[in-house]
Amino acid sequence: MNELGCHVKRANRDFYDIVGAAYESIDGRRSERLAGYVAGRMEMLSRRAGSESMLDLGCGNGFVARVAKAYFRRQYAVDISCSILRSIADGTPVKLCADSDSIPIRGGRVNCVVTFAMLHHCFEYEKLLSEIHRVLAPGGVYYSDHDMDELFFSRFRLAIEAYHLFNNAKRRYRRAFKNISAELYDYSEYHRRGIPSGTILSLLARLGFREVTCDYHWFGLSPVTDRLFGVRTFRRGLAPLTRIIAVK
Repeated sequence: MNELGCHVKRANRDFYDIVGAAYESIDGRRSERLAGYVAGRMEMLSRRAGSESMLDLGCGNGFVARVAKAYFRRQYAVDISCSILRSIADGTPVKLCADSDSIPIRGGRVNCVVTFAMLHHCFEYEKLLSEIHRVLAPGGVYYSDHDMDELFFSRFRLAIEAYHLFNNAKRRYRRAFKNISAELYDYSEYHRRGIPSGTILSLLARLGFREVTCDYHWFGLSPVTDRLFGVRTFRRGLAPLTRIIAVK
């Protein structure tokens, strides 16, 4: 990985070490409504992949792992920030402080790997997806959701930037923590203008994943969009959130 990639990793570690337990309250999107949506995903994944174990990769405060404990017997919560892992009060998940490009779990041991609102933090994807493929058991499922797609951003850039003037996450974090610089925030949100979903799908296929599917939706952004669009799926470029499922 080049120097920029290393800088992005350090920014993610440093940002979430600072934010720690305050992340979900400042972020403001981890609602009961979203938890219900994730629960439906976890139930489907446990039936499809097996219910022995799941890995919440880039887990933050453990939102997905908390929901998943109703559907998987063992949960692993992995994050590059040791501070944010310590903020997980629930003692159920096995907490591992590690780089997502080097997951400290033996190969073929996990039924399901989840990256939820995590891919936009990454500089590149090949090593990450290779590690996910390695730790998954045969027939295991990788599920990713809630990262904005780059095509949607490019089509609606002006509207998105206008929205961010009123709902400015960077400003909220910098008000709460004086040692968060604008540069630190921007590097920790490296793909804040959207992830390259086409590139990611190609990598998944090349790594040997099968039954790779991708769709785009609006659910979980706000009560308004939830009422307008529900959980319906849309063609690429017409909805912001990317949802990927890939079977090993």
